[in-house]
Amino acid sequence: ATTITALASPTAGPCMGSDNVRNVSAGVQLANGATGTIVGTCAIDFGLPLYELTLCFERGRLSMRDLDGDLELIDYTTGRHTVHALSRNVSRWDQYRASFGKAINAYLDAVEADAPPPVPGLAGLHELQFEAALQRSIAEGRPVAVADEFPIGVG
Repeated sequence: ATTITALASPTAGPCMGSDNVRNVSAGVQLANGATGTIVGTCAIDFGLPLYELTLCFERGRLSMRDLDGDLELIDYTTGRHTVHALSRNVSRWDQYRASFGKAINAYLDAVEADAPPPVPGLAGLHELQFEAALQRSIAEGRPVAVADEFPIGVG
């Protein structure tokens, strides 16, 4: 992201054991000019999906919902609509818990093979950079130029 503009709800409320959780929304501009929106809230029923992700392109769309939801691909040039689904016999929490073991095992496999990690450290720095810019935008009530205000200083 090149620029992040974020807002938080004026009052905090209870969520998952904490009494100090705010709803957050952010507009994000990427280096190629694309824009996106992120919304985080605990103000919905816990039985609803944990997340929804939709990526829209000129001639298609990709949508995902929840940890065990379907992945939907729509290609408007061909008129093709494809849905990929996981087996329904596993709960989303089982899959979520299992993802941590898979991530650690993938990292350990890379260490043992003297290979690069599956997710490079720079990706982790970019995530922290994004989060810091989001927090600053909320705190100061203004757009944040991500790389200018939180330079990483490596490739």
